[in-house]
Amino acid sequence: MGLQTLGESPAAPVSLSEAKVWLRVGHAGEDAAIAALVNTATARVEAETGRALIIRSFRETLDSWHVRRLSGCGSAFALAVAPAVSVEAVRTFDRSGEAALWDTEEYRVDTSADPGRLIARAPFAFPRPGRLAAGIEIDFTAGYGETASNVPPALIEAVLRLAAEGYAASEPALATARGPARLPETVESLLRPFRQVRL
Repeated sequence: MGLQTLGESPAAPVSLSEAKVWLRVGHAGEDAAIAALVNTATARVEAETGRALIIRSFRETLDSWHVRRLSGCGSAFALAVAPAVSVEAVRTFDRSGEAALWDTEEYRVDTSADPGRLIARAPFAFPRPGRLAAGIEIDFTAGYGETASNVPPALIEAVLRLAAEGYAASEPALATARGPARLPETVESLLRPFRQVRL
């Protein structure tokens, strides 16, 4: 099982200049470290919330249709990243590794749900893979938009605050690689409304 970004990774939702203003840094000597801190903070915010801040394409590989992500009636499957924009393809693999594309007439995509969902159209059901491991692939697009202006301000602030937390550490390079083990309460309160709740 796994989740990968397809194509080039998008630019960070916070520019270097914005981060430097937030950190009150007026020189260029630490630009690379600050940019790395912003990238680390962005990844942390996305991991904590299960959301893509800037829109991009993903491929999720699954062994099976996980029960925890299926609706009670088993007709809807939650996508791994919110907010969903579209689903490009759903493939299953047989024991020999041959891929079969799930017919788009047999399912629909609910992008209004949070997270987005694949919904099997009656009387169809989710196709069963023949391969026991990595038998399902879902190609989909998720994110708030192509620029930072589309991202909720609270999430932008969370990125900035986490970057500042790393910058304030005595060893910025170490903080960049490791990040804070526990989220500061201010950041936690910003992220709380955006956390996905799975029943």
